[in-house]
Amino acid sequence: MITLALFGLSALASFVAAFASRALALRLRVLDEPKGGRKIHREPIPLLGGVGIGVVLVACFGFLLWLLANALIDPDRHVGALPILGFLNGIVILLIGGILDDRYDLRPRVQIVFPVLAAISVVMSGTTIGEVTNWAGGAPISLGRFGMPFAFAWIMVVTYAIKFFDGLDGLVSGQVVIGATLIALLSLTTPYYQPIVAFMAVIVAGLYLGFLPHNFHPAKQFLGESGSLIAGFSLAFLSIVGGAKLATGLMALGFPLVDAVFVVIGRLSRGASPFKGDDTHLHFKLLRAGLSQRQVVFLIWGLSGATGAAALGLQSVGKAALLVWIVLAVLGLSAWAGWKSKRNGHAIV
Repeated sequence: MITLALFGLSALASFVAAFASRALALRLRVLDEPKGGRKIHREPIPLLGGVGIGVVLVACFGFLLWLLANALIDPDRHVGALPILGFLNGIVILLIGGILDDRYDLRPRVQIVFPVLAAISVVMSGTTIGEVTNWAGGAPISLGRFGMPFAFAWIMVVTYAIKFFDGLDGLVSGQVVIGATLIALLSLTTPYYQPIVAFMAVIVAGLYLGFLPHNFHPAKQFLGESGSLIAGFSLAFLSIVGGAKLATGLMALGFPLVDAVFVVIGRLSRGASPFKGDDTHLHFKLLRAGLSQRQVVFLIWGLSGATGAAALGLQSVGKAALLVWIVLAVLGLSAWAGWKSKRNGHAIV
């Protein structure tokens, strides 16, 4: 009952908060202007969507901490108050950086300072990756002193992969709902039972579900820098806090992560900055192939949900095979989209 209550409360609060953040963006003229390239919308769209999400997230997690402090929910020996406070401190940092970027369009070398500080806040509060699954079989691989830098790297990679993926109306919002829901389901299963992680995950899922009606095509508001950064940052944290299964998180986020790897490799091969946005992502290729925005979003949501759900019932070898399938699926869809777009004259619909 607590799980459903937290989910509904966060979704409703996020839905309402979006009206306020959109009004603020319009008042301050913090708008995403259509400039071509990856900006395919035709009219200026208000930003600052992450402001409402971030504020409600801090309030909901604060309420969760209050429940823990007053013994109204069972404590979890794997997840104490300090890691949650470190995460919330990171959220505040990302909110500040995101608002500044939405307003002043910061350069990439300045933008990255805020995710770095947020990731440091998390790992310094005790959230680390002690071991990883041995996909070849056998005992898990202990990371020892490398656990903290590995956790930092994981947070940065997932945060930026989701940020890069924020190119179509509702795509990232729905991706977060799927990823956080799968983490919540895993955390409620007997082998990995961690109710605190499940509570945090359903709050995050509810936040982005509540924002989705404002963000789905045609979008009335965009997530903005803070909204997309908080999305990846939250999923990265949830997938490692308290020893939650990293492999399942990897499967749920497989398509954004694999797409980000190919995009960054492409940018580096062209001598471009890996942090400078472009339209080489899978979702843009599918648009040029003739699919509509909604069709592309539903396709990627469906594939992400299916692979994440499959990972819940697979062992190590099965998850390794599933990751290979994700890579092949991204390559296959990219190849088909490239062939199709040539026939369509690169039209975007």
